[in-house]
Amino acid sequence: MMTEHPGRRAPVLPTEARCERCGETFTPADLADLLHFQTRDGELCGGEGVPFRKFVIRKHNRG
Repeated sequence: MMTEHPGRRAPVLPTEARCERCGETFTPADLADLLHFQTRDGELCGGEGVPFRKFVIRKHNRG
């Protein structure tokens, strides 16, 4: 049986999306269906979400 290299990690899937219509960030129920149903104010939206990954800030040793 083959195993993966220990240095490799599974790709991180985006967990949030930004609605193209209203601009709110939301957590989609399914990455295959990125419809933004409702805004935080409770209004119906219907915009399509664009998934994004969270930023990772790395500290570099600048000796």
